[in-house]
Amino acid sequence: MKEYHIINPAAGHGAALEAAKKEASQDAILYITTGVGDARRYLGETLAGLTEDVRVIVWGGDGTIGEAVSGIMDADAAEHAVLSARAAGTGNDFIKLFADKPAGTELRLDLLFCGDCYVLNMVNIGFDCAVADRMSAWKKKPFIRGSLAYYCALAEVFFKPLGTPLEIRYTDEAGEEHTVSGRFLFCAAANGQYCGGGFRGAPTADLTDGLAELVMIDVIPRRRILSLIGPYRAGEHVDAQGRPTKLLADILRYVRCRSVSISGMEIVCRDGEIALMGQIDIRVVPGVLRYRV
Repeated sequence: MKEYHIINPAAGHGAALEAAKKEASQDAILYITTGVGDARRYLGETLAGLTEDVRVIVWGGDGTIGEAVSGIMDADAAEHAVLSARAAGTGNDFIKLFADKPAGTELRLDLLFCGDCYVLNMVNIGFDCAVADRMSAWKKKPFIRGSLAYYCALAEVFFKPLGTPLEIRYTDEAGEEHTVSGRFLFCAAANGQYCGGGFRGAPTADLTDGLAELVMIDVIPRRRILSLIGPYRAGEHVDAQGRPTKLLADILRYVRCRSVSISGMEIVCRDGEIALMGQIDIRVVPGVLRYRV
């Protein structure tokens, strides 16, 4: 099977490129991305008209993986392109979902269609989005790597005004429509479970169930935020059935949905990449992506 290795040269402070060279087969094609959006452009053009199976191996973080997914979909190549990913970025949240899967396992994954792109892992709005926005600046500083960049950004955003006024309309798993509005600390539409370098924000999310987990947290005092960071990171805010635990039951809404529209924000974080958006429509596209662990 022909291999395309998509490499973010900044991933792992340059280590991803050397690792890819060692792993790639002799006739593999190595493509080094030149900036945001380049992985999507390259795969969209290269895989168009594909008639036989190929492997697309991404060396980068969640943003580069997300771009590769959109490129595959742009090329209408989902039936023939088998995606794999290497943990070479800052957060590597998507790859955490397969830690217990044997190498070589192939799955059919859901995607979230967000109007102009496809999201594999998560869409974040509010506090987490602001943290992701600032994290990109922290990553450029010397000696700031991995989860440390997230915690530095978290501390910065923590002392800024909190809360984003949102209107959230969603269709639940039974097909019923709902509208929620208010001022939220955080809102996410999750296909995967993790964000922010290991925070298990949507503990019951399943990439193969045809549904997204919609997480909505009301604005709360900073003192309480501090007390909840640990349990939230561990995914203790909901139980195995997706019901809010006593810890956050008064401030958390957690529902499974087929589609969601959110408006009122200024920026949105999609698989780790920031976009200026005041409104976003999201729907689940079930089982469309071939993924090999």
